[in-house]
Amino acid sequence: MSNFEVSDPILNSPFEEPQAHWWILPGETPVQRPGRRFAHYFYRDPRSGTKDSAEVDTGTMIEMKLVSRIRERLAAWRTAGYPGASRTTLELLAYWSREGRGQPLFFAQREAAETVVFLFEARADFRQGITVPRDEPSEEKKAEGYAGFLRYACKMATGSGKSTVMAMLAAWSILNKHANRSDARFSDVVLIVCPPT
Repeated sequence: MSNFEVSDPILNSPFEEPQAHWWILPGETPVQRPGRRFAHYFYRDPRSGTKDSAEVDTGTMIEMKLVSRIRERLAAWRTAGYPGASRTTLELLAYWSREGRGQPLFFAQREAAETVVFLFEARADFRQGITVPRDEPSEEKKAEGYAGFLRYACKMATGSGKSTVMAMLAAWSILNKHANRSDARFSDVVLIVCPPT
């Protein structure tokens, strides 16, 4: 068994928030830890090695502090009963998490949709200190009148139900716009861009 393998890799139900995780680092014995793994990624300079190298450079661990902060605030917002959410949104959140669903949603699907909803609808005190940076165009493009683009993205693993989340968010926006036509946070138009297969 390599140092990246564990005897019991599945520690959590896909339908509940993770309660434990494996902490795995190169050259160290894997350790099972309680709670959810903090949000991070590994950056490796593409020039730092070759595929033929015997030793794999995993890179430098970078904590995603904004993601961790959003997760914490989202959990608090959920526990508080989603203050600030519209009646339509509250009905959708209850519908998505109800007992007895024929096909229950994965926790990752519910959390991804809730995260976008949180960024739009949560009461201001829950969102304090959370600023999602805009994708700013070059100075040349700004001079031509282009504005920054605000992008909310949910990174999800293959097979985790990204299309379902997309449908959930489309329903959330469209139903909220139908309930309140004057609310500029919502749209009844959805553009889906898919790469060719």
